[in-house]
Amino acid sequence: MTFEQYISHPAKTDDGEPTLLIGEGGQFDQDGHLQTVANRMVEACRGQTLADGTPAEPVAEVIGLTHDFAKLTHWAQKHLRCQPFQHSDEYRYHAFPGALVTLYCLLNRRDGTGPLKDDHAAEVATLVVAGHHDIQSPPEPSKLAKNYGRDTLEVQETYKRITEQFEDIGDRVPERADQIIHKATDGEGSWEDFREWHADRTAPIDGPHHHLIYFAQIGDRDTRDGYYSDVVRLWTALKFADQTDASGLKNEDIGGTLLDRSELTRHIEDLDKGENVLAELNDLRNKARQEVTENVETLVKSNDVGLITLPTGFGKTYAGISAGLRAANINDSRLVYALPYTSILDQTASEIQSVFGVSPYSRAFTLHHHLSNTYTGLGDHYTDADIGRSPGALHAESWLSGVTLTTTVQLFESLAAPTARQATRVPALHEAVVVIDEPQAIPEDWWQIIPELVELLVDSYNATVILMTATQPGLVKYGSNTLNTRELTDATDKYTDFLADHPRVRYRLHDTVRTDVGDEYATLDYATAGSRVSGAAEGGRDVLAVCNTRASAEELYRSVTATVNTKEKVPVELGHLLHDYVEETGELPSPVELRRFAIDAVAERDVATLYAFLSGDVRPDDRKLIIDTLYDDEIGDEDEPEPLLDSDWSVILVSTSVVEAGVDVSFDTVFRDYAPIPNIVQSGGRCNRSFDGETGDVVVWRLAEPENGSAIPSLVIHGADGGDQLPLLLATGNVLRRHAARDGTIDESTMVSDTVSEFYESLFEGPLNPGNERLADAISSASMSELEGEHMIDEIEDYEDVVACLTDEERDDLLSSDPEAVSIRGHPGAQVSTDLEAWTKKVTIGNSQYLLVDALSGSYHPVFGVR
Repeated sequence: MTFEQYISHPAKTDDGEPTLLIGEGGQFDQDGHLQTVANRMVEACRGQTLADGTPAEPVAEVIGLTHDFAKLTHWAQKHLRCQPFQHSDEYRYHAFPGALVTLYCLLNRRDGTGPLKDDHAAEVATLVVAGHHDIQSPPEPSKLAKNYGRDTLEVQETYKRITEQFEDIGDRVPERADQIIHKATDGEGSWEDFREWHADRTAPIDGPHHHLIYFAQIGDRDTRDGYYSDVVRLWTALKFADQTDASGLKNEDIGGTLLDRSELTRHIEDLDKGENVLAELNDLRNKARQEVTENVETLVKSNDVGLITLPTGFGKTYAGISAGLRAANINDSRLVYALPYTSILDQTASEIQSVFGVSPYSRAFTLHHHLSNTYTGLGDHYTDADIGRSPGALHAESWLSGVTLTTTVQLFESLAAPTARQATRVPALHEAVVVIDEPQAIPEDWWQIIPELVELLVDSYNATVILMTATQPGLVKYGSNTLNTRELTDATDKYTDFLADHPRVRYRLHDTVRTDVGDEYATLDYATAGSRVSGAAEGGRDVLAVCNTRASAEELYRSVTATVNTKEKVPVELGHLLHDYVEETGELPSPVELRRFAIDAVAERDVATLYAFLSGDVRPDDRKLIIDTLYDDEIGDEDEPEPLLDSDWSVILVSTSVVEAGVDVSFDTVFRDYAPIPNIVQSGGRCNRSFDGETGDVVVWRLAEPENGSAIPSLVIHGADGGDQLPLLLATGNVLRRHAARDGTIDESTMVSDTVSEFYESLFEGPLNPGNERLADAISSASMSELEGEHMIDEIEDYEDVVACLTDEERDDLLSSDPEAVSIRGHPGAQVSTDLEAWTKKVTIGNSQYLLVDALSGSYHPVFGVR
């Protein structure tokens, strides 16, 4: 049985056309899947070189041309047409038979006039094709050896079946097989020669033949330097090319449009210049942006990693975007901007949309994190039926837009044994500009692997990498033997000198931090801490308290509001007000409406303080609404209520670290539970942010174990199994006590410069050795299985994807019907990753499971979020 057309993928709709394997009439043209994948792989690997010096492009071409070779069997063709066949399912499998064809073709190119230096490229390419349907991570040599390199009955049966597959192809379509091999070997090979080669290497079929020995040796020998990067490079390129063609994405739609940097310049020129100290600050902000934008040209021409080191409030975001856009324009590439928290991403995305006038669903700009509705509008000539992602979703999640705003989790987990879904975005990093904002927020377990992954970006993908923060962690400086760093600002001292002349804050060490008692640290109970926070809010002052855990934040918040209840007053809580508004109207209030609602409640209850709470258990839409209600002065007209932090009432915000970095809020006093120095400095950046009051206080204390907790919060987050002696906390205590004055204070200029640099120096140059060495070893040994289960945020494995339905629209779309994937994706601001006790509905869509919660029920607390 032969077929008139040999296809690689079935039609995406009932009235659509299937994707042809080769092309009309068996001709190699742009309509054929093999040629299209080969072309896109070559483009993805343009100008790159493998670890052995072999150019990546011809290797990529062979992989693309041969990866689906074994779909020529009539069993595979019947399966693609949903027709039954009599043999077992294994007869339609095509990955490993295709890998043998890949191996043959590359060995022939090596033996002829082709580009191969030695067996390395052929081995890696064979591994990639054999594992091109793996979904959890790229393939690793040990897996290939286990499946095809053992002298067992099971492996013998596999080779017998593969031989039958080749016989089937030879009996039915030998001319098409010959076309593919002839094309992939530049005329050096043929189908007949391949059949002889395969027969020689599988004799005796029931013994240790050449194929078996070859794959056994792959699993036994040590991997060379660069093996991991070559596997990831070629596997992700194949995933990208294969999936984009299978989804129907056209060549003209692969790519994006870079944002116009002049729009940012115009926006900044229109901003209020300020007076006195603010005028000086704005002048420094502009100088910093201009310097990094000018100096980035030299960075692009080098292999260095750029640094933008600016104190909080000195315009890092605009400086990073400006420098990133200029570098991307020089490279004729794209900008990938990574941030640690989704809350900051949403805020930065809103700013980009406002400044540049773009939609996050355009070819110019994509917002991508696990809670966002991520797609690119590509026109109505595409359908939503595909291999799991619509062309628009595939375009956006593959980071093909001019600017992609994403998380550091998405970035680095995509480089460390990416899944099949993550793999399609890796080729977009080639010659891209990657700005990593707040790198100090990267979990300590990943500190040894991050330099390896940055080297991968710079050396393998020729990317321009910029690390941007007030507290540079020195991950590349101390962790890389091959990369150098360079500051993009001309002189960082002028910024710390400005802080010395115009101090915004002073840091105060509480007695619980200053005093050691044996191996146990002193702690502060929540009732005392709550009274202290409430006392700091007297006289219209605004107070922020940052906690290490959600349980700790909730207990402190209860203790703070309890000081009001004891005076027979009912506290005005933004969470309850927001909830009450939705219960009454069925929709979320605007920030202006919530401000007005809060002002009315304050007057009605005759109190002087407003209370707010933020954590990862609170819906993203609600978190953003609360932050905008407190601080965003660009929302509303002149005659409407001003941001609550600008009002005459006091505001007390208790939060986890979701507010710590990159969130634009400013308080008179900040309390920070004990944490590593960079976290303390980042929290300090939320105090007197705009120099608009007297010097603020940042109080560092150590809170006790909460009632529902398992340990002291600082040890839960920053202590892990190391307890009190974990490197980060040990170094923090030593440095803080060394710099504190007799009264326990440290000035801001010292804190943001000397203490930060000494903190990282003591970590990396001392005996403490932070980071997980096992992860770095997994990179060097190309152990994908060791990496595939790793997450930057450990809790993510235990958390559920929860959708908390609060508004009438959310409840109608998701609770009152059977929600499709598109319905759930349409409400990203309702999605929370957390551990919960009960839910209303469980929905499974593909490989994803969602727990739907009625946010007007007991499963959702108006202040604290998901229960």
